[in-house]
Amino acid sequence: MSGMIQSFAVSRMRTLPSVALPGYPQSPLLDHAHAFWLARRRAAEMPSWQAMCIPAFEPLRASSILFTVQRDPLDFRYTEIASRIAAISNADNTGKLMSEIPHQRPPSRVWDHLTTAFDARAPVKGTLPYVGRSRGIGGAYHIVLPLADDGRNVDRLLVCVDLAPSHAPDA
Repeated sequence: MSGMIQSFAVSRMRTLPSVALPGYPQSPLLDHAHAFWLARRRAAEMPSWQAMCIPAFEPLRASSILFTVQRDPLDFRYTEIASRIAAISNADNTGKLMSEIPHQRPPSRVWDHLTTAFDARAPVKGTLPYVGRSRGIGGAYHIVLPLADDGRNVDRLLVCVDLAPSHAPDA
């Protein structure tokens, strides 16, 4: 994130208590996304997209991807890709199914992370290698947040992404 946007996002993150999921990676951005998800679900098992998509979500929006869940067979359709994520991606996958993208279809780690969150109906944190064209990025930390319009049946997955810097020297 640019310095000004990042400091705004971090200052907004301090308004919710930190609710870190155990394990690697720990990131203020991912911790805030998890705390926001918990706060928005209220009495439901999972919040709906409508409950998440409010002005307080804006600091997370630039680092998020929204998937719609397709059933029979299970698949994930890219519904929204944030500007920050789109800027570092190799292609615009909006509207595509994950199964249409060779390195994302099963078996793949990204497919496994989304499937795990879908099956467990609970947040899942993970790391993925970065395969884009931006040399300053070494990997991606993410949290997959299941969403359910009825509070019980997952119909969308919100993925918030925090990019790790590359440790390789610039050539």
